Amino acid sequence: MNNLKISISFVSTYFITIVLIWIVAFFFLTVFQVDETSTLSITKMQNLKNTLWSGMIAGVIWGSIFRIARYFRRFLYNYLLTVLLSIFVNISSAYLLIYSMYHMGDVFSMEGFPETFSQLLDLYNSQLFYAILAYFFIVGALIEIFHDIDRKFGKGVLIKFLLGRYYKPKEEERIFMFMDLKSSTYYAEKLGHFKYSRLIQDCFKDLTYSVKKNQAQIYQYIGDEVVLTWKMKDGLVEKRCVQLFIDFTETLERKKAYYYSEYGMLPIFKAGVHSGKVMVAEIGELKSEIAYHGDAINTAARIQGLCNTYDSRLLISLDLLTELKGYNGHMKQFKHLKQVVLKGKEIPIEIYTFNE
Repeated sequence: MNNLKISISFVSTYFITIVLIWIVAFFFLTVFQVDETSTLSITKMQNLKNTLWSGMIAGVIWGSIFRIARYFRRFLYNYLLTVLLSIFVNISSAYLLIYSMYHMGDVFSMEGFPETFSQLLDLYNSQLFYAILAYFFIVGALIEIFHDIDRKFGKGVLIKFLLGRYYKPKEEERIFMFMDLKSSTYYAEKLGHFKYSRLIQDCFKDLTYSVKKNQAQIYQYIGDEVVLTWKMKDGLVEKRCVQLFIDFTETLERKKAYYYSEYGMLPIFKAGVHSGKVMVAEIGELKSEIAYHGDAINTAARIQGLCNTYDSRLLISLDLLTELKGYNGHMKQFKHLKQVVLKGKEIPIEIYTFNE
């Protein structure tokens, strides 16, 4: 049920965003018409109502076709086929938009818009339709580009990046989780590099639900390791910084049959979690990204490195556990392990292990 709610929320947010983009696109289309008789005028929308309806219809149609195309795109390993799929999205969207508007003449009227089916066919062969088609290619291509860039940086990071929020380093208090596959070297040798890469792909694909549910941000993928982060309060609420690992473990357990049939094993992950102040900044010229620097992120990595030593799936620092108790009450799942001096540090740190 929770999985369904999260999926519905994600899809709703997606369509709301796409619809708003197309409404704005059609608004600019209306504003920048030269005049009502100019051949440069793509449409002759008479009022804001028509603009809103056109944008909403275009957003729903284009967004639906784009979502379906993205699903099939993962099966295409040829660049040319991917380009053809993108072309299909925009052409089919333009055709369906005109066809939908033809059937919604009672909702809004547009001067010169077809009233009969034969007129509609003529419109499909007119200069007006080719102009609309070109506009779909321009707006659709921009949405696809920004969609891919947003996926590359992580949800919400692109806007901050474009606004230059981290051009100058800023201090933030964050939670970091380092999580990687247990016995990865053994399985890499056993499965071979191709099948092992497929295993990692499947694991991180199954991580998606847990990331969305617990509002985590994926900072980096490093081989078979993933680094997740939360702003302090976001990670403490509903113990999300711990619940993510629990949810991910349960997801893998539910798919046990699949992993045994495909890879002959059930992947087991281990994780270390810590919190503290870090500096966040935009780095790089030829290739830019948002990076975190500070003791907190290094400590989280060192804690994760102790999982094998103490035969634990999840280790957490006392500092973070104390913060979690403040938000969520007593954390009975954790028990004190020991005081350790982490590599490269002088001051010992208390770590706790998760009782499954």
